[in-house]
Amino acid sequence: MVYTKHFPIKTFKNLQQAERYIQDALKVSVPENDRESIHLDNLFQYMVADDKTLMKQLVSSHGIVCVQNAYEEFKLTKMRFEFLHQKNFTFSPESGRYQPPTLTDIEKNGKVLARHFIQSFSPEDDLTPEQIHQIGRETMLEFTGGEYEFVIATHVDKAHIHNHILVNTTNMNTGKSMKWKIPRQKNGKQKDVSFAEFEKVSDKIASKYGAMIIEKSPRNSHKKYTMWQTESIYKTKIKSRLDFLMAHSSSIEDFKVKADALHLEVDFSKKWATYKLLDEPQIKVTRGRSLVKSDPEKYNEDRLIDIINQNTGTFSVEDVVNQYEESVAKKESDFDYQVLVEPWQISHKTDRGYYLNVDFGFDNRGKLFVGAYKIDALDDGNYFLYIKRNDRFYFMSDQSSERNRYMTGETLVKQLKRYNGHTPLKKEPVMSTINELVDAINFLAKNNVTEGRQLSLLEQKLEEAFHEATETVQELSDKIIELQQLSKLLLDVELSDDKEAGLNRLKELMPLADVDDLTFSDVEAEVQSVSKSRDFLKERLDTLVKEINQVHTIQAVASKKEEPEKGISL
Repeated sequence: MVYTKHFPIKTFKNLQQAERYIQDALKVSVPENDRESIHLDNLFQYMVADDKTLMKQLVSSHGIVCVQNAYEEFKLTKMRFEFLHQKNFTFSPESGRYQPPTLTDIEKNGKVLARHFIQSFSPEDDLTPEQIHQIGRETMLEFTGGEYEFVIATHVDKAHIHNHILVNTTNMNTGKSMKWKIPRQKNGKQKDVSFAEFEKVSDKIASKYGAMIIEKSPRNSHKKYTMWQTESIYKTKIKSRLDFLMAHSSSIEDFKVKADALHLEVDFSKKWATYKLLDEPQIKVTRGRSLVKSDPEKYNEDRLIDIINQNTGTFSVEDVVNQYEESVAKKESDFDYQVLVEPWQISHKTDRGYYLNVDFGFDNRGKLFVGAYKIDALDDGNYFLYIKRNDRFYFMSDQSSERNRYMTGETLVKQLKRYNGHTPLKKEPVMSTINELVDAINFLAKNNVTEGRQLSLLEQKLEEAFHEATETVQELSDKIIELQQLSKLLLDVELSDDKEAGLNRLKELMPLADVDDLTFSDVEAEVQSVSKSRDFLKERLDTLVKEINQVHTIQAVASKKEEPEKGISL
């Protein structure tokens, strides 16, 4: 998710005021009362601080000769047009000459000297720092038309990677100030139209790279957004525990005992139930009504009692805790990609995991640590590596620590594939859903629950997931056919004497395909990848069908034995 923020810089205040901001540099939002007191010179230093930008590798500029001298160049650009247009020159009786303007002259009347933009991204967006930096550049180039100087620094000091962008408000070509529209609406309030336009450009560029776009309020701050993110994580965990407890409690008192065992504080003393995670740094309680907006009473005590009273079977506190912890552990160890790693790609092994030999860009070889829980050693000496897209690994360069940087799981998969040639297995998300439901049904069966609301609800969800998986298999099969068609046409282009004519024919035959940068090898690799995903999912579905049929057979036999024998009337 991308979150944007903006504020104007109007004055050159003293260094002491600027230092107060820099000491609070880990914050990406600026207190309201400090927004007018940012010293432009020191703000540039903050933006390109080494410990936040991977040793300045993620700092770039537009219209600037030397990014380290950007502040002076911003001032000189403004001064250049003051001279060209003969603005703010004052006559000195002592010298008998006109004196050039000072910085005070330039900033008079509250003139905006520069604008500071922030683009923050959620770790869930699964974007590399380089991609986020490029999003910032493309956003500013489109928003400004390339007519204004700017500096962009991508900071990686927090989980949410973010861009700081400073743009000079003086047009490099005309010397005119950047127009900024904040009209007053009919209700008397002002609307920052220009910033809304910036957000639209930012959303468009970010969405091309796969970032999720959130609805924003102009009153929001990044601090509020971060708090909202944290609260959402707590809500998700609370709902997960509540749903599990509701399915495995025999009474409301049993529910409370098991909630305590799962470190969930429950309070039914007021109109709305409240919950709090005791094993998380949650400070404020969460009201039950905020967990499901469409059904605010779902987690109130009376509703819980109605649902729990429909349950059959009893489960011990120990079994419930073990099953819940096991389900959480399986989710954490779940994977998006299964990658084959050859022995030469392993540097060395420790008790905690493995160090992999990895290249990150041109002439930048190093090592990267992967926990043992993500790797299985195979009998043939190779390894299977299980990776999630949004995993983050720290790459350590063999040459210099200045070249160290973070790498996402998806980037690591691409790097490993590039050097060993093995096509990774991409796991379809529905597979995880099916596995979770099967585990839940097996847990009920283990505790002799063969009928009732819990089982029927799980079976219904499993049936829905099964249909979704079946549709996914068909979609993957269709995609394979499309890729095979594209592959043979690309091969024809590569074998053709007139490649440009061949490419034009291909575009006519497949107008929806983006083929400009594709090669025959690229598409064939994608065919292998999609085929692996389809076959893996299809194999799991076939196994699941056999398991379900076996269970139904056992249930039918058990049901028949319980029926009284019917005699034959003579």
